[in-house]
Amino acid sequence: MNNHEILELKISAMSGDASGIARTSHGVVFVHGALPGEIVKAEIVARKKDFSIADTVEIIKNSQGRAVPKCKYYGRCGGCQLQHADYETQLKLKAGTVRDSMTRLGGFKPELFENLTCEPSPEFWNYRNKAAFPVQGFKNKIVTGFYRAGTHRLEFIRQCPVNAKRLNEIYGKILDGLEKNKFPFDGYDEQTNKGKLRHIIARTGINTGESLLSFVINGKLSAKSVKSLVSLGNSARPDTLTLNHNSKPGNVILGTYTENLIGPGLISEKLGKYKLMFDTTSFFQVNTGQAEKLFSYASGLADGDKNILELYSGTASLTCYLAENAEHVTSVEEWRSAVKTAGKNLSSNGFSNNVETLCGRSEDVIADLRDKYDSVVLDPPRDGCERSVLEAVNKFGVKKIIYVSCNPATLARDCKILASHGYGLIKIKSFDMFPQTAHVETVALMTK
Repeated sequence: MNNHEILELKISAMSGDASGIARTSHGVVFVHGALPGEIVKAEIVARKKDFSIADTVEIIKNSQGRAVPKCKYYGRCGGCQLQHADYETQLKLKAGTVRDSMTRLGGFKPELFENLTCEPSPEFWNYRNKAAFPVQGFKNKIVTGFYRAGTHRLEFIRQCPVNAKRLNEIYGKILDGLEKNKFPFDGYDEQTNKGKLRHIIARTGINTGESLLSFVINGKLSAKSVKSLVSLGNSARPDTLTLNHNSKPGNVILGTYTENLIGPGLISEKLGKYKLMFDTTSFFQVNTGQAEKLFSYASGLADGDKNILELYSGTASLTCYLAENAEHVTSVEEWRSAVKTAGKNLSSNGFSNNVETLCGRSEDVIADLRDKYDSVVLDPPRDGCERSVLEAVNKFGVKKIIYVSCNPATLARDCKILASHGYGLIKIKSFDMFPQTAHVETVALMTK
């Protein structure tokens, strides 16, 4: 099988990155832009030891679930992977991804997932409450947009149909300013770690209408440069404007120090009956409406538990839901500014007395905990839990584990470890937190 060879392929499944999977006598081929059930002509663009990668060049037999992408940048911008599938098909494919990961990687019996579905998002366009736009210098101009799939090459865009309308308004104003004005700074070059403006971050409260704009900068800025950024930010009329300082080489977006230029540096969102604040750097679920549904479901699994340990607790969004019916919640979060914001959120929602927030890495803090917990709630980042965390949870002798995951592969891996300690998978439910993309959120309940 040579590179750039055209093959006719039958697509039998979908991979975790939303590529179609074709099985041939030469091995597996991952086909960009193809859906299960389709027959396509595809061009091989890369050949690896155990698999090949191909692009769809012609669809011979369509899937009934195929749709016309809404975004004109789709296929070049790497933000979305499933706009070529209608929404019902997206939900089925995501449930299939979780089912495949749990059986193939986790080793769980297929019958556990016969009724697994993916909960639809209340909105599947204009739902994102946060957008981060990388910035680069190009031919003496500052350009921004989103990265192309699998690269750090920018695709210039003007509008994004999955971003909230307020984010598109802010971004449009910033683009106008960048195109019309000459600035005393330039865009960032990741290769040389030079250039001042690295990222533009916009956040909004879907239910409150509040907005935050932040410029991520590399190194110190002159007074003239700061004034230029303030003027540019004011054109978008955010409720608060910040500078985040990040001088470290590489592609990590945010630094640890944020400077408030206008406003308090915080905005609020309403989830159910809870009003929650977050800042430039805090993690907050990007899909407000779906977050309400997920948190209600996850906290419902802990109903009746008096003493709860929550790891990776962020700004206390899920903590509020858990604390409503618990006598005591111990929440653990390593990002210091998130812990500070969590304290404000817990206080403003009436949970100062029954929640203790600890700042530190979960794998470090958990070693010193001695309480008896009725349940442990895990909500780790995409990499999942450190094995030491899972081992410590098992040593607690806790009977119930509620695991919230944004990555089916690491969920399967971690649930397999817990199963080896005698925990059984009792319930599993997926939520489409990220419509039009390959990503899916899942809540698993394991008990002993």
